[in-house]
Amino acid sequence: MKKIATLLSVPVVLLAAWGGSSWYIGQQTEASIRQLIDQQNQQMAGRGVKQELVSYEKSAFGAKAVSKLKFDVPPLNEAIGEVQFVNDIQNGPVFFGGGSAVQFGMSRMTTHLDMAALDDEKRQALKTAFAGQEPFIGHTVVGFSNTGTYNFSMNPLKLDESGTALTIDGANLSGAYSQDMTGTINMHVGKLEMKEPTSKLEIPSMDVEGNVTGVLAGQALGQFSVKAPQVSVLAEGTTKPVVFDMALKSNSDVKDHEASGSVEFTADNIQGVNDALTRAALKLDFSGLNEDGLKEFGELQAEMQNTLNQTEWNADAMETPEGQKKQQELMQKVSETSNQMVGLLFSKVLKTGKSRLHNVVSAESPKGKFNSDIDLTYTGQGAPGMTELVSFGPNDWAKIMQGKVTLDADKAMLPEGTEMLLTPLEQQGLLKVDGAKLKSEAILAGDNVTLNGKQMSFADFLTLLAPDTGAASAPEGAVGGDAADLGIPQDLMDKIQKEGLTKENMQLLEESDDVPKETVDMFKQLQQLQQGSQQEQKDTK
Repeated sequence: MKKIATLLSVPVVLLAAWGGSSWYIGQQTEASIRQLIDQQNQQMAGRGVKQELVSYEKSAFGAKAVSKLKFDVPPLNEAIGEVQFVNDIQNGPVFFGGGSAVQFGMSRMTTHLDMAALDDEKRQALKTAFAGQEPFIGHTVVGFSNTGTYNFSMNPLKLDESGTALTIDGANLSGAYSQDMTGTINMHVGKLEMKEPTSKLEIPSMDVEGNVTGVLAGQALGQFSVKAPQVSVLAEGTTKPVVFDMALKSNSDVKDHEASGSVEFTADNIQGVNDALTRAALKLDFSGLNEDGLKEFGELQAEMQNTLNQTEWNADAMETPEGQKKQQELMQKVSETSNQMVGLLFSKVLKTGKSRLHNVVSAESPKGKFNSDIDLTYTGQGAPGMTELVSFGPNDWAKIMQGKVTLDADKAMLPEGTEMLLTPLEQQGLLKVDGAKLKSEAILAGDNVTLNGKQMSFADFLTLLAPDTGAASAPEGAVGGDAADLGIPQDLMDKIQKEGLTKENMQLLEESDDVPKETVDMFKQLQQLQQGSQQEQKDTK
């Protein structure tokens, strides 16, 4: 009898232990979900999208959590508004089924779109688009240290509206994440096709791989790659599509509070452009960007996008005084944020002598190769605003960048009938024609430039590039210096840079005999962008 009682006590004790551990793990799961939502909302702050945990109902061995995704700004706030998801949660530590024999973790969540929470029109549209199947289903296993793995599958989609047809043969997203939001990501998208009456885009398949090593200013850091072979684009007015293999690679990191990285895009095996191109590539490397400055810049960028999303320049929005005032206030905010972003870029993001941008564009065809290389380092000081940038002359631009610009191309790459354009460029010294080769090299060193072996001032270099630019275009009677490039007397330019485009300063510009009409018109346009003078700013407030 004692043996039977002992044997019976084993499952009772195990069940009690399981229930106790399940209850404890359930408590931890809710806290983990709330923490994850808070982290994601912080990263997406100001971008018009926010997550919310609507409810969390616990049961003996699990829970049911309802979460919501809310879009606050146009156009998604009107097209989608908000979407709810139902998350069925099983508490650990052991899970059975679900595609795996045994899994271990704190909890396992199965996520579905909450179709019942949609209005009839949206629900019916989704049922039609997904042929009666669920739009997607997701499985997430949360580990004991807030790590986790996930796998989401989207069913085939077919839409046909207003002459545009979109089909996707399903997609799968999987990966792993840790508490600090680092982890891996893998995505496979089946055949995607978008057709309009006169154009068509077709991507037979696309694969994405990524390793997230951190997050900066709302952007993921790490290594990412995208591959899509045999992309086909039929443009309007053409009968033959352009086909190519697309690849995109990026790499970014932060070390010693400086961000660096690279982005490379290639289109290979190009067909359908009459042998004009067989390969094209763009590579961009950057380094020496201040980490704290990028964080602040990202916040302003999100604020700018949020404001732009709210602007509605249409007849309905401008019919009433209230609508007009709102649009003026929004555009004033856009102007102010733009000025802040420019100032922040020069004062805190770019680092003198360290911030570098290296851009290489290359192309190949049966006729030859083309290569353009721009390698520049920031050497400026101070924090000019929009007004100052507009008034920049050659001396100002010369102070903020140094580096090298080179061109190396086969003359056969030029379209037929354009060789006659080479003669004036060669005569000006901008281009060297060496047999079948086209070459050019400009070394920028402050106010001095070495163009194809010939030294000149930066102002003269700009004049060669654009004859109407530079000191040579300053009207007679204007004083020397950077203001002279716009024909503005130096004392008036100093006043504008200090006080801004006030009503008084604009009047001085218009009344000055030294300032050409083109300069006045340019500053009027800038003033309009910034919503006028300081008095107009007070009126909108």
